[in-house]
Formats: sequence, structure tokens, C-alpha cells
Amino acid sequence: MKILCTGDHKKREEFHNVEGIGSMTDVLLARSLVKDIGGNGRVNEVLYAAYKRLAKMFPHGDDSQNRWTETRLRNWWYGRSTSVQHFQMRELYEAARQAKAERELLKKARREHAEFVARTARLAALLEHQDSTFHRDQIEAMGQQLGGIYLPGTDGE
Repeated sequence: MKILCTGDHKKREEFHNVEGIGSMTDVLLARSLVKDIGGNGRVNEVLYAAYKRLAKMFPHGDDSQNRWTETRLRNWWYGRSTSVQHFQMRELYEAARQAKAERELLKKARREHAEFVARTARLAALLEHQDSTFHRDQIEAMGQQLGGIYLPGTDGE
């Protein structure tokens, strides 16, 4: 006589799934860090950008076991790999930190540039409003400073 106990099978399956989730958290974190490093875009572009940055930051010389490859990143991305080594996680954290810092600097520079353009356009409009013929040279100089952006009172050239 066979006794089938489906409840035990389900418990074993649930335990296996919980174990799988526990071992996958490093891979999911690595995937998130790869996205932080690679930035936004299509998956292939993100993976390639992350690979280029990691390979440049951490070349590992002739050590083929520890060298960064696109395949390693792709396996983490698609969940084909189940582990991430400690040194890889450290390097991912460092590269992600640096990539975020660079993006913040770029964001700050863009914001400052936009403020400069707005301030210069307001000043040119004020000069135009006061006396466009008298301030023509300053208005044109501001237009040149903004890279030829059309300002009030200029002919848009």
C-alpha cells in the first residue's frame, strides 16, 4: 500500500522556493546595481555600458576567472546565475556609486545651464523692452553667448 502525502510535497516545494528566493537576492541586487551602472536605455545598451565601466575600473589583468564579461552581467540580468561573489558585489557597489555621482554632477550642470539660459534671456528681454536700438550690441552678444538662440529683438540668426 502506497501512501501519498501531497502536503509534504507542497511543503518541500515551498521550502525550495523560499531557499531560491534567499539565494537570488544577491543576484537581484547585482542586477539592480548593473542597471545603476549602465543607466537607462535598452537592455543591451545598459549591459554594454555597465560592462565597459566595470572592465575599465576593475581590469583584473590576466585573471580570466574574475574578469568582467558581458555574459556574466547578462546572466545576472536574466536570472540565469544564482550567485554573486563578494569581490564582485564590492566592485558593483563602487561602480554604481561612481556612476550615480557622475549622473548627479551632470544633472546639476544641466540645471545650472538652464538657469543661466533663462537668466540671460530675461536680461535680454529687459534690455529689449527698455531700448532695443541702444542695447542692440548687448542683446546680440547675449544671443551669441547662448549659442545663437533666438532672443527678443534679434532676427533669429
